[in-house]
Amino acid sequence: MANDRLREEALDYHKLPVPGKLSTKPTKPHSTAHELSLAYSPGVAYPCLEIQKDGDLAFSYTSKGNLVGVISNGTAVLGLGDIGALAGKPVMEGKGLLFKSFADIDVFDIEIDRNSVEGFVEAVKAIAPTFGGINLEDIKSPECFEIERRLKEELDIPVMHDDQHGTAIISGAALLNGLEVVEKPIEKVKVVISGAGASAISCARHYLRLGVDPINLFMCDSKGLLTKKRGDKGELNEYKMQFAQDLPNNTLGELMKDADVFLGLSKGGVVDKEMVASMAERPLIFALANPDPEILPEEVREVRSDAVIATGRSDYPNQINNVLGFPYIFRGALDVRATSITEGMKMAATRALSKLAKETVPDDVLEAYDGVRIQYGPDYLIPKPFDARVLIWEASAVAEAAVNEGVARIPKGSFNIQDYREELESRLGLTRSVMRSVINRAKLNPKRIVFSEGEDPTIIKAAAHCAQEGICHPILLGQLKRIRGAIVDLGLDLDCEIIDPRYDKRRRGEYADELHELRGRRGISQLDAIELLKQPTWFAPMMVRMGDADGYLGGVSHNYPDIVKPCLKIIGTSEDAHRVVGSYMMTVGGQVMFIADATININPDARTLAEIAVRTSRVARRFGVKPKVAMLSFSNFGSSGELRTTRIEESIIMAREIDPDIVIDGPMQADTALVSEQQADFPFMTFKGPANVLICPSLESANIAYKLLQRLAGAEMTGPILDGLSKPAHVLQRGDSVREVVHMAAICGVDAQRMSAQRL
Repeated sequence: MANDRLREEALDYHKLPVPGKLSTKPTKPHSTAHELSLAYSPGVAYPCLEIQKDGDLAFSYTSKGNLVGVISNGTAVLGLGDIGALAGKPVMEGKGLLFKSFADIDVFDIEIDRNSVEGFVEAVKAIAPTFGGINLEDIKSPECFEIERRLKEELDIPVMHDDQHGTAIISGAALLNGLEVVEKPIEKVKVVISGAGASAISCARHYLRLGVDPINLFMCDSKGLLTKKRGDKGELNEYKMQFAQDLPNNTLGELMKDADVFLGLSKGGVVDKEMVASMAERPLIFALANPDPEILPEEVREVRSDAVIATGRSDYPNQINNVLGFPYIFRGALDVRATSITEGMKMAATRALSKLAKETVPDDVLEAYDGVRIQYGPDYLIPKPFDARVLIWEASAVAEAAVNEGVARIPKGSFNIQDYREELESRLGLTRSVMRSVINRAKLNPKRIVFSEGEDPTIIKAAAHCAQEGICHPILLGQLKRIRGAIVDLGLDLDCEIIDPRYDKRRRGEYADELHELRGRRGISQLDAIELLKQPTWFAPMMVRMGDADGYLGGVSHNYPDIVKPCLKIIGTSEDAHRVVGSYMMTVGGQVMFIADATININPDARTLAEIAVRTSRVARRFGVKPKVAMLSFSNFGSSGELRTTRIEESIIMAREIDPDIVIDGPMQADTALVSEQQADFPFMTFKGPANVLICPSLESANIAYKLLQRLAGAEMTGPILDGLSKPAHVLQRGDSVREVVHMAAICGVDAQRMSAQRL
């Protein structure tokens, strides 16, 4: 039944609201006849002629420099086998989604109906001018080796077969750190590999380059150890022969005796507890078959408490996940216009991941894993997949290696690693990546989120999604018959708590008593309290106050004040808050920014502006964004003397007193805050590069700004995110989609996790 539901959900996901997972969109204005004449005829002729004279100018005049071709013939699709080029297209689109989400790389997926090496290579060569790089995917062995070799030799852009090299690069980092943890020199360890396909062979090659002695590396296929005798019989192809030993045909079990490292790239269940028990002291066991490892970690623990274990699964420590590799390797290669991906660049990626794992793990990553202590050691050998720092560390290491090895088109002298790292940092704010991390954090410890508009179809759909995905435990307020009828009409499988405030006994009892006690001196009588609590917009925040819900969302069918005012009166501000602050997270032009205050404080004084700046910067940090705060105004640093106000200057001083670590400057115009070239006139500024927290001088200016960005610049908006309440509550916007409600539910759930931890 569960598989049937997953099948239907997956099919709907790929089909609706539009088929597929990728699309293209224009990057230039095209709404006038003049703009069209520039985009196409006659204006397009000029860049064509320039590129004809100098091919490298394609990187300047076209999208080639940020475009990767994900190319496959569908002959070895993970878990499905040889399903053909067309059937493999959803996988290739999925790969494109990961490229865009993790590294902001555009992708065209290309499915080629050619299974021969020659036919496939010629097809790829014919379309290669389109791309800045090529990611080969799901091509069967041994053809994949020859295909990659040919294309690397015959093309002048980066080519990588991720099935071969991805696991090698990431597991190589785990190997380096694992051996350091167990205090074993790499040149002396015995390594046994189960599996002899493309990934296993690439891992073996990479491990040798890392320092493993070839004499101590033993590779097995389904028939046992790769031996020279088997090669003489014609059982091994040329790629397997590179690892053939001059030994008898030992079984996997025999080889694992006294082994220091086991690498599994075969199938589930091929290793038993007796094999593990026979390994050397403190062994490394990388059981990477998916979804079922060669041996489960709990089985290993039954016989070896000293083992260090990694799998390919997210529900165990030390997940070896290829998404830690390919997006960032291509990002670095593309940004220096590399002509190839060298072994040195792959090694740089491995060593960058190895070093990053030893760094202090930031709060946003800790929160993503329910605040569990994460530090370098047996259960943390490589960075987590949702650690945003991987982009900066790995892509910069790859780019630097390309420049140093002379395979980059940009001159070595023009590459500044620090400038490039800052450029990469500006890419971290893609909404999908940020929200994916937030959703995963919410799922680790789902909280009870009450929705005041429980009869609204959008809310019901979002609640069903949240419940099914384990993002939160939704509580819907409204008339029971209407809500249950809507669930049936929508065809949803939703079993959650539904409450009609009118008939809930708490309304006339403890809730009314609490509201009267709280607001009696503000004119709310006992009878008033009973009457007000009939309204879900009052009942919901009272549930949060009384501990019957962990967070509250409302607003898709109400005016903003209808939601905010009861929250302020019932939940109230936190002890450390001077004001409640409302901010929006927005992604525009590939950069994440926060804009405030667009919802609560109408004409903030200096003190309130300071708190808006500090609280919004804290919100940014919780999303993994390192805040650079710009206090916006109509002039730069008081350049307009006639209309100069000291309010913003005073707020900056106060903000630094509240938070000495805050990076803040102003007053400045919006273009100065966002355009690096504009900042050259102000060398005294405390930050360089685009600001990512924009504080407007009034509610009206902030509100106008975010709505213009949303409607004219196509900014993706999340919010408003309220900060300063004593318990979690957020306001939805009229017309929010199911996806936007789900995002806000995840944010509310993570806020509840954080506040609960603070109270412990």
